[in-house]
Amino acid sequence: MKNSSPLTQEQSRFLQENGYLIIEDVLVKKEIQTLLQTANTIIKNHEKDKVDDKNTRKNHGVDYYNIHNPLEYSEVFDFLIDHFISFDIIRYLMGPYIQLNGCHIFVRRPTSNNLGNIGKFHTDSGPALQRILPLPGNLPLQLKVQFFLTDVLTENQSNFWAVPGSHLRQVGYHHPFCFIPQYNAYLERGDLPPDAIQVKLKAGDILFHHLNLWHAVAPNFSNQTRISISLRYAQMWFKEYYSYYSSAIIDRMTPRRRRLLGDFGEHKSGDIAYRPPIDQVPLILGDKAELYGWSMKWLEDR
Repeated sequence: MKNSSPLTQEQSRFLQENGYLIIEDVLVKKEIQTLLQTANTIIKNHEKDKVDDKNTRKNHGVDYYNIHNPLEYSEVFDFLIDHFISFDIIRYLMGPYIQLNGCHIFVRRPTSNNLGNIGKFHTDSGPALQRILPLPGNLPLQLKVQFFLTDVLTENQSNFWAVPGSHLRQVGYHHPFCFIPQYNAYLERGDLPPDAIQVKLKAGDILFHHLNLWHAVAPNFSNQTRISISLRYAQMWFKEYYSYYSSAIIDRMTPRRRRLLGDFGEHKSGDIAYRPPIDQVPLILGDKAELYGWSMKWLEDR
């Protein structure tokens, strides 16, 4: 049978074994320029107005922080929600019953200071996810994709720092901030974990990773601020956090984007994850529903 996946067999194997995957040249030059210009304007306004409730500067620091929900400030980010390359991979890997439960601008300024929690090895989305492993054949609970708007071509440019294969290893220690103590012990001694790597990408590339991959943010000893846009996808019964999608945001979206942002129209019952709208599969997967293993025959039998 012909491979129906948007990923090559090599890419699928790499993601399964390592917990992350790079797809090159997803954004074109004009898109990068527009997104970067808009992101820089938002960053400037956040630093000027000190809106700490809408970013993580209070917890992460002034050099490395995240700006919550850039959709609130500009519609130029909207197309990233279901980008024809990244979202095709997301929906193939995760299925149709998903939502976007986080969108951020990642700001990583040049610094020689201690990076705090964000520079320590950790997992995302709470300590429970450390013990729920993405085994082959199972749908991921959550996946994150980052669109890089600046080059990260050498080490110590605030690279994504990963421990390949760690998404398949349970953390044998409980910490409420999801730290990986045996790896952070290396950093505390001024050493580097032997099997951790700093991922290198160029502007326009994207990075997928499982949220229980052990990772950190490397220091940025360059003279350039690293900027990327992060989107977090989850099975739709997950609680959305960090972002609030106002009616102004929802109203400008396409039907599929509205659904990914949690707008179910008339379907607003508390058991929406158990009884999703009948258009959920075709709306999210389109003409690839059958190809990606989600039969539509039950609709025909109604």
